[in-house]
Amino acid sequence: MIERGLMVLALAAAGYIFYRWFISRQIGRAAATALIDPLLTGQQYGVPTIVYFTTPTCAPCRLQQTPVLEQLQTELGSDHLRLIKVDATEDPDAAERWGVFSVPTVFILNNEGQPRQVFNGVVGLEKLRQELQAS
Repeated sequence: MIERGLMVLALAAAGYIFYRWFISRQIGRAAATALIDPLLTGQQYGVPTIVYFTTPTCAPCRLQQTPVLEQLQTELGSDHLRLIKVDATEDPDAAERWGVFSVPTVFILNNEGQPRQVFNGVVGLEKLRQELQAS
């Protein structure tokens, strides 16, 4: 019985390590792309940016993530937050450049336009506020 518990613990640890590795690679890939990416043409430095990948058929995007991002944009205003919404079906090259493998995917870019956080899946309003304050 103890062996099974240890095996579960080892698998969970390996999964967590793999997840953290994958996220760091995704941020690194986005960082290498960000400086020359057409999505960020005309980027206003000094303003945090959210790059949001979605599709028209994504129910969590439409029902959960988009309303949260729109509320955040309304609260902060366009002077304090730039929101870039990317339809991954219309621009699959952008999704590939940024390493997006599922939607919704949300990248938080700092004031210098460099990716500092990525969320694969729905992320809540409070978490986004915290991440933007840390930018």
